[in-house]
Amino acid sequence: MMIDVKQVLWSGSGSLAALLLGLICGQALGATQPENGAREVLEAPKLVVVIAIDQLRRDRLFESSEAGLGRLKQAGRVFTEAQLAHGITTTCPGHAAILTGLNPVGHGLPSNSFLDRATGEVQYCVGSDDPSHQVLGGSKGRSPSNLRADTLGDWLKAKNPEHRVFAVSAKDRAAITLAGVNPDGVYWYDAAQGLFTTSGYYQDQLPAYLLAFNGQDPADDGFMRGFPERWTHSADGVRADDYEGEDTRYENVSGHPLMEGTFEDIAKQVYASPFIDEATMALAQLMVVEEAIGQGPVLDLLSISLSATDTVGHLYGPRSAEAADALARVDGMLGAFFSVLDERLGADNYWVVLTADHGVAELPEWTDEMKTLSCASDTGRLTPEALYFGLNWHLYKTFTWPFGDPRRLLSLEGGHLYVPEAGLSEFGLTRAAVVTEMITYLESKPEIEKAWRVEALANASGELAESMQRSIVLDRMGDVLVQMGEGCLVDELGTTHGSPHNYDRDIPIVFYGAGIEPGKVPGSAHSIDIAATLAHYLGVEPSTPLDGVVLDLTGESRRQSERME
Repeated sequence: MMIDVKQVLWSGSGSLAALLLGLICGQALGATQPENGAREVLEAPKLVVVIAIDQLRRDRLFESSEAGLGRLKQAGRVFTEAQLAHGITTTCPGHAAILTGLNPVGHGLPSNSFLDRATGEVQYCVGSDDPSHQVLGGSKGRSPSNLRADTLGDWLKAKNPEHRVFAVSAKDRAAITLAGVNPDGVYWYDAAQGLFTTSGYYQDQLPAYLLAFNGQDPADDGFMRGFPERWTHSADGVRADDYEGEDTRYENVSGHPLMEGTFEDIAKQVYASPFIDEATMALAQLMVVEEAIGQGPVLDLLSISLSATDTVGHLYGPRSAEAADALARVDGMLGAFFSVLDERLGADNYWVVLTADHGVAELPEWTDEMKTLSCASDTGRLTPEALYFGLNWHLYKTFTWPFGDPRRLLSLEGGHLYVPEAGLSEFGLTRAAVVTEMITYLESKPEIEKAWRVEALANASGELAESMQRSIVLDRMGDVLVQMGEGCLVDELGTTHGSPHNYDRDIPIVFYGAGIEPGKVPGSAHSIDIAATLAHYLGVEPSTPLDGVVLDLTGESRRQSERME
């Protein structure tokens, strides 16, 4: 069976830099009930769809959009000052916060990978050593076993096992953390195989419709069949299409390779393009049809994480023509998807929550041109190699000269600055002495605002420090966390996220659906509030106290305030 992803989607029918990412870098923010203690339950829809657009900084929601995003902005309840509450702003903790209602200190995932202090080993946030959790068709294990909390989907199923829970994304860590512990179906894109899959934790074989969607040879027969050879887009944008500082791995002007080279090349090219979102949305739409999601006797939950805004954003930056094209495509895809939900469920029978896992920094070359570069260095960039070798040289001069290897005192695995016990024993040093010298060197760099001794963070004060505290999982952290200065990057090309600065923490939060009052709502709102809010209005009990608070979806708080006045 051959499936044209475009037809399914648009028919309207049924490196060292990666290691350092974790360097850049709990408190409950309130109760999960309104102050008066009342529980206001709206009429439950047939389906709740939670959509996380990876790396969608809040201000980008207000770029030109007419279809799906436009519908949500115009008819949804938009929280205009929404942010992450935690400070290590990477994908895994950001997605986990959305439906656990907990900061990383509570859900247990501080970053995309973490250091297990008990074993000294680095673990992937959704990795698993259990042989029964092996990815179908792959060699690695994937499951939610490292997540120390359950999610909205689990609370729903605890109330009534007939509730069904599904999740899909290009990223395994996004789909798995949104889905929770006991979902009915979780699927993600495996670039090693060039197809969507799951793991043995969830099921031992893929459903027939997903096998057909993938095809026997995805490059020829599966969802990639209708993709063009190259990704072309308009050069119109805030800045020139060919811009200094953009990553050149997949060419930095329109006409990016998409279906060229070996199968391995193609799988990677698709992942680094908007077409991975096209495939994700096509699969989500197919799941709605084949699984009859939202069409049973009780409410279902479907989580979708769209990854191309992140992959494209890392390469070219948020002001690029590529980023504009990727977001415009998402707008159209969501519009088509909502039309399918309108047709199959009825426009008043589903809710949508739109958010993101984190934001992103601008290219420093762009802020320099705009005269807004806030980094203390002239370029706004510190290369990972320069940081790594500079730090090793400092440790060598201080501790291991003339014949000792300073790398024995420094581990960067998983992005953690960690002093291995073996190195301390070899050179007869204390951890405190080595950490002190590491901090001295790091804070001498103009691009680095603060190097935090992890155990000292608990006593720090200020907004940025408090956000970092909410990211600390003591048994899963290294010895030192590096906080880059505002506007500074540890990247030679492209851009990234991970800091506690506003551009990395600002996210959209929009609720849409019958009974939800449209409008723009100022004031505090965080991603951890989403689970608390949905649980409250759906009449579901979380299994544990949450960090999030209930957001007002009906305007009742405003009306009460007006009556009091």
